[in-house]
Amino acid sequence: MKRRVTFIHSPQEELRDDNLNLSKDSLQVKNLHAIREDRFTFAFHELPQFIQDVVRQTHELYIRFDNGKDYAEKWNGPFASRLPLGVHIFAIPLRESKMGNLCSFMSKYADIPCSSIKDNFTDHKRSKQFYIPDPAVLSKFLKPLSNKLCGITNKPCKETILGFETASTIDVKYDAISQVFEVNVLWNTRSTGNSKDGTWDILIKSDTPKNKVEVAVFTTGKNADREEIKLQGHLALIGHDTEFKETVIVFPARHHPRSNIYMADFNQPTGLHPKLEVTLALGGRSPSEECTLNAFFTVPQPFFVDPYQLDDTKLMKSYGINKVRVVEGETDLEAPAWAMTKWGAMLLAELDVKEYLKGWSKDRAPMEFTLPLHLRYLSTHPEKWNETASLPWPTIFWACHSEQWSKMTTNPFDRRMLGYEDYFPEQTYFHHLTPKLINTTVSSSSLQVPLLNSVDAQFIEWGTMGLVVIGFTWVLIRTFTSLVGGGSKKVEEHKKKE
Repeated sequence: MKRRVTFIHSPQEELRDDNLNLSKDSLQVKNLHAIREDRFTFAFHELPQFIQDVVRQTHELYIRFDNGKDYAEKWNGPFASRLPLGVHIFAIPLRESKMGNLCSFMSKYADIPCSSIKDNFTDHKRSKQFYIPDPAVLSKFLKPLSNKLCGITNKPCKETILGFETASTIDVKYDAISQVFEVNVLWNTRSTGNSKDGTWDILIKSDTPKNKVEVAVFTTGKNADREEIKLQGHLALIGHDTEFKETVIVFPARHHPRSNIYMADFNQPTGLHPKLEVTLALGGRSPSEECTLNAFFTVPQPFFVDPYQLDDTKLMKSYGINKVRVVEGETDLEAPAWAMTKWGAMLLAELDVKEYLKGWSKDRAPMEFTLPLHLRYLSTHPEKWNETASLPWPTIFWACHSEQWSKMTTNPFDRRMLGYEDYFPEQTYFHHLTPKLINTTVSSSSLQVPLLNSVDAQFIEWGTMGLVVIGFTWVLIRTFTSLVGGGSKKVEEHKKKE
C-alpha cells in the first residue's frame, strides 16, 4: 500500500516552525490551518478478499461521496470539482458480468436495498449508475467496514477509517487494466481539522516499512496560464527523508473554482408539481465567450421529470433553460413510488445565459432559472399523513474549450467520471460555482409530500362500500317500484277498455 497526504494552506498564512516536525519515521503536524487530502493506493493482491470479489466483476468502478456542506468559496486549489450531495456509484461491468457482488456489498455493509444491478441501477453510457441522496449513509457504512477490515484489536486502523466520517468528499476508484484500487479522502475547507479550533494536530507515520507515506505541504502560486494550477511548498517521504525538499509543480487542471455563488429552493406553494428555483450571482461575465453555463441534477425518487415537458423549447426558455442536453433514468409519468425499483434520473441542462449577460450592466439583478418537477404517489402509512422529500441542489459550472486538454492527465489531483463531463468534448475544462448555504445546513431543499393514512383509508374504504351498497339498494328499490307501479297501471287500463 502507498499513502499520500497533501496539505494545502492559504498563501496569506505562512508556515511556522512549530507546524511541522519531521523525524526519521514520522511527521508531527500541529496547529495547521489547511485543506487535507489522503490518498491510499492498493494493488489488487493487497485488497481483502471481500473487496476483491466486488471489483473483479468490474472493468471500472467509481464510488463518490459528497457531504453537501463543506464549500470553500474563495479557494483556488486543485479540488474545485463538485457533485450533488450524497453517494454516486458508476460501475462498468467486466465483459458480461452482472456485478452481483457489488449489489450484495451495498446491502450488507451500507444497508442499501439492492436486489440486482439490472433492477436498481440506471444506464449511463457504458456504465451503470446508482445514487443515494442521503449523506448519513456514510456513517452507517464506515463502522461495519472498519470492523471487517481492521478486526477487533487494530485500533489505529479503526480510528483512521472512522475518521473519514468528517470528510468533505470520498472517492473510490478501481481500474481492471492497471489493477489499482484508490481511495481519496478530502477535507475541503481550512476549518475541518481534527482539533477544536479547526486546525490539524496529527502524527503521521508508516504502519510498516513496506507502506510508504509521502507528505506534501503546499500553497498556491500565481498561475502561468488560465488553465493551469501552480503549487509550491515542501515534500518528504516518511521513513526515508529527514528534511523536507522544496518543490514546485505546475499542471493543467480539468476543474477550476469560480468565485460566483448560487442558492436553490422550491417555489411556494409546492403541491404535487413543485418547481425548484435556482438563483445565481454570476458577476456579469463568463470565463470566455465560447463557454456555456450548465446545471447537473440528480433527481431521486419520489421526484421525477417529464421528458415531454423538457422537450418544449419555448417553455424551457421561459424557465431560463436553453436546452436539456440529456435525461437518463426513470421518467415514467404514471407509476407510483412503490412500483419503481431504480433510484431516479439524472439531468444535464444548458442554461440560457446570453441575454442575461447582455443586460447585466443595466440591471445587476441575480440570474434565475427553474426546473419543473413532479411527485409520485407514495405508499400509505398507519401513523403519518406526510413524508419529507429532499432534492439535492444541482452542480453548476461553466464548460469551456481547453487548449491543454491532452496534458490534463498529468494533474496529480485529476478527477474523472463525475456523471456530466462525458457529455462534453474531451477538449473541455470546467469552472465550478459554489453553493451558498443560507437557512440550511446542506445543499438540498425539502418539502412535505402528502400521504394517505392507512387507518383513515380503512374508514374511507368502508364508507365507500357503504355508499355503494346504499346507492345500489336505492337503485334496486326504485327499479322494483317502477316495475310494480308500471304493471298495475297496465292492468287498470286493460280493465277500462273492457
